[in-house]
Amino acid sequence: FRRSQAVVRPQNNNISDAVNTDQEEENNHQWDRPIEFVLSLISNSVGLGNVWRFPYLAAQSGGGAFLIPYFTLYFLIGAPLYYLELALGQFTSRGPASAFVLAKGWQGVGFAMIINSILGTLYYNVIIAWALFYFVLSFRKRLLWADCGYWWNTLGCFVPGSPKQTSGVNITALNCTTALSSNFTDSGCQENNSTSEKQVTATEEFFYRLLLNKSSSFDDFGVPGTYMSVLLLASWLLICVCIIRGVQSSGKVAYFTAIFPYIVLLVLIIFTATLDGAREGILFYVVPRWKLIGSFKIWQAAASQVFFSLSISFGSLIAYSAASDFHNKFFQQMCIVVSCDCFTGVFAGFAVFATIGFLAKSLNESVETYATASGPGLAFITYPAALAKMPASPFFSIIFFLMLLALGLGSQFASTDVPVTALMEFFPSYAKRRSLLVVITCSVFYLASLPFACPGGIYLFELFQEYTANISLVFIGFFEVISIAYIYGFNRFMNDVEMMLGKRAAQYYLFVTWCITAPILTL
Repeated sequence: FRRSQAVVRPQNNNISDAVNTDQEEENNHQWDRPIEFVLSLISNSVGLGNVWRFPYLAAQSGGGAFLIPYFTLYFLIGAPLYYLELALGQFTSRGPASAFVLAKGWQGVGFAMIINSILGTLYYNVIIAWALFYFVLSFRKRLLWADCGYWWNTLGCFVPGSPKQTSGVNITALNCTTALSSNFTDSGCQENNSTSEKQVTATEEFFYRLLLNKSSSFDDFGVPGTYMSVLLLASWLLICVCIIRGVQSSGKVAYFTAIFPYIVLLVLIIFTATLDGAREGILFYVVPRWKLIGSFKIWQAAASQVFFSLSISFGSLIAYSAASDFHNKFFQQMCIVVSCDCFTGVFAGFAVFATIGFLAKSLNESVETYATASGPGLAFITYPAALAKMPASPFFSIIFFLMLLALGLGSQFASTDVPVTALMEFFPSYAKRRSLLVVITCSVFYLASLPFACPGGIYLFELFQEYTANISLVFIGFFEVISIAYIYGFNRFMNDVEMMLGKRAAQYYLFVTWCITAPILTL
């Protein structure tokens, strides 16, 4: 019935015990309904990479110039490799640790995926911790990042769109809280001179000075801060609770994590389009700068975003599809998920760049200057700035950061499941004690992620982002497609697909991409 079991199932002297163990493990780690599998794939792929990382890379890569290589590589690399990982996991019914045993001598591809997934999981949960901080502090009548005048603000702090006074050639801004801003003479507002103090938006100072307590350099690393340490602990506890029963528990959560974000994004896009300067920001986003399209860095950034966004080369797709029924129609599911993922990032980009246009105009800067100067915290500066301008801003802030949590957790469930699945494959005796493995894994990951809670943690975060979720994904993708298309054999693998689906779905497209375009472009 399942040819793969003869390939990947370890030999055991007691055959009946091995069969019983495998059947129990499969029943305990299988999707209840196909819809839960699809929604989990959507929440895994459509994550913070779309709402946070895509706009940041687009801003760094010339806006519209980034979209052309992004769509090109999505079609020639992203979709085919997504298909490959789903097919491989479903056919072998194994996670990345042992799925590549099909190609003799190439199991290292699976191990590389696990290592990359562990490193990516550590830094990805930091973003969830950030979102959790904003979510908790949204339960206020007035958002803390909407004003200046707090203890973490500097004299250069200002609120975009607030009244400014000019005196001669120097621009002076008022630092004050909104509660007192109606009476400038009695409020104790202090003037700051922009020629001596660089102007910084209230949302930037909230993010860098209060939440991160960012140090001046990597050398000044410091010790873990209280806020971030507690937030990381809460994040890992949340993940532990949600995945402790495997796909049977995470599949239920996916109903919320997959659908809710689209509603919030739509509301945010409609509102940000009305902000002053939004038009300039959106034009920067959609109009390509043709001279930049030939830049190798932009194509490299687009490739890494395609892999990161689709969760290719992390092993999570293989681990998820391993829990599917052998005859599950994954081809149609793949088309749905890839389409959702591709356009969600573009969709979210409109909200980000409309807000960038608004902030750039408030600072009297060009959109390009502001966008390219922004760091990885871009979404945690632009989104809160837009939310602070909305009517009933606390309500919309709660909804938005709940959406970010939903997006982040959906992807993190799958990433954390990869090392847990690998441990169950390496140590079969612990297969029935999945809950214990989950608790141990989350505890170790929490301790390992504490350096991100230090004042210099943001510099470490940028290093992890550059090296664990960038070129390493493309590197693994190259060996992944070589091992299956050439070492195991394209025709042999398509025969396996036919065994599952009853047809060799999209075989001509896959032949061109797996055997020609994907190896060449990734290389």
